[in-house]
Amino acid sequence: MNVCMLVANPILYDGRVIRHARTLVEAGHRVTVLGVIGPNDADGDLPPETPFEVKRLRRQRQGLIPRLTWASTALRQRTAYAIGRVLPKSWLRSLPELADLAIATSAVELAFMAAAQPFDVYHGNDLNTLPAVAWAAGLRKRPYVYDAHEFYVEESPTLSDFDRRARQLCEQRHSQHAAAVITVNELLASELAQRYGIERPVVIRNVPPLFATTDPLERPIGEPGTLRLLYHGTHIGLRQPGTDDVLRAMARLAGEVQVRLTLRGQISGSEQVELWRRVEALGLTGRVAISPPVSGPTALMAAAIAGHEEVGLAFHPPLAGNFRLATSSKVYEYQMAGLAVCATDVPGNHIILDDSAGEFYPFGDDAALAAVIRGLAMNRERLRLLRHHARARAVTEFSWDSERLRLLGVYDRLATRM
Repeated sequence: MNVCMLVANPILYDGRVIRHARTLVEAGHRVTVLGVIGPNDADGDLPPETPFEVKRLRRQRQGLIPRLTWASTALRQRTAYAIGRVLPKSWLRSLPELADLAIATSAVELAFMAAAQPFDVYHGNDLNTLPAVAWAAGLRKRPYVYDAHEFYVEESPTLSDFDRRARQLCEQRHSQHAAAVITVNELLASELAQRYGIERPVVIRNVPPLFATTDPLERPIGEPGTLRLLYHGTHIGLRQPGTDDVLRAMARLAGEVQVRLTLRGQISGSEQVELWRRVEALGLTGRVAISPPVSGPTALMAAAIAGHEEVGLAFHPPLAGNFRLATSSKVYEYQMAGLAVCATDVPGNHIILDDSAGEFYPFGDDAALAAVIRGLAMNRERLRLLRHHARARAVTEFSWDSERLRLLGVYDRLATRM
C-alpha cells in the first residue's frame, strides 16, 4: 500500500514515526512522511539512506513570504480559538471544524499536502495532525489511522476549559471514523475506548529496536560514592519539569556523593543561560553537562553507553491526566542501553518499570530523590543488578523486533478491507 504519515514536527528526533515508517517500508509498503518545521525548530535532514520519502512544511520565519504565511496560519488558528471560546458550549458541537482549526495550527496546509497524491492510507500521529489526516482521507475517500501518543484532553494542567472541550470533540469525532486507532500503552487504550465509545485501540509500545551491547554485569563498575546520571528529552532546561528536582537533590549531596549529570536535548540560548545560573547558585559548577540531541533511539543508546552513564532519569509530574497515564520512550531506551532508571511515581511509569530495574520517587520531592541517588551511589552491587535486570527485560519484553508485528497486523487488516 501507498501510505502517507503525518506528524507536526520536523521528524528528525521522532523515533516512533521513523520506526513505524521504516517498518512499513521493510514490509513492502511505500511510505511518505509529511512533517512541519516550526519557526523555533532546528532544521536538518534525515540520513540519505532513509528508506521513505520525506516532505516538510517549512514554517521558519525567514523572508517576507514565509513570515506572512506563518502569520496567516497563526491568525486563522487564533481566530477559530477566539470564536470557539465565546460560543455557547452546545454550539461548538454544531461547528466542530472550529475545534479542529483551534487545536491544529497547520491542519489546512498539511491536509492539502496529504491530498495532493493518491495515497491508499493516511496515518496521523498525535492530535494536532488528526484533523488534517481526516480531511485528506475524506477528500480522497480513503481510510485513515489515528496514532495517539499521549492523552491530549488532559495534556497539561494549564489547558483552559475550551482547550479541553475542543480537544475532546476533535478526538472523539475523528477517532470514531478512523479505520484503526492505535496508542502506546494499555492505560491509554482503556481511557480512549471508554471516553469515546470506540473499539479498544491497538497497543503498539514505543520501544526501541534490539540493540547489541554487553551485559551491565560485564562492564567496569565505578567507585562507591559516585554516580553518572542522564536525562534525555526533546527539550531540556529548567522549564522541563523535573530538571530542578535533580539539581536540588545533587546540591543536598554535595561533599557526600560525587554526582555527574548529563542533560541531552535541545535548549535555547536564553534557557542555557538560565540553567547555568541555577547550577552556579546551587554550587554544582562542573557537575552538569549539556549534550546535543541525537537522531533516533539507537544513537541515544550508543551515546549513553559511550558516556558511561549509569542511571537514566524520567520525570512525569502528576499534574495532569497525561502525565499519570502516558509512558515515555526514554524509559524503554534507558533499559535497552543497560541503565538503571529513576522515575517519578506515576502509573504510566509503573507499567513499564519495576523495582528490579529501577527506583521511583515522588515528583518535586528532592529529598526523596537525593536518597535514591545516595543509595545507588553507595550500593554499587545493587546498581549493577538493577542495570542487568533493566537490560534483560528490555531484550525479552521491550524490543521492537516483536512489537513491530502489531503495527503490521493493523495494516494487514486494512489491506483486506480495501
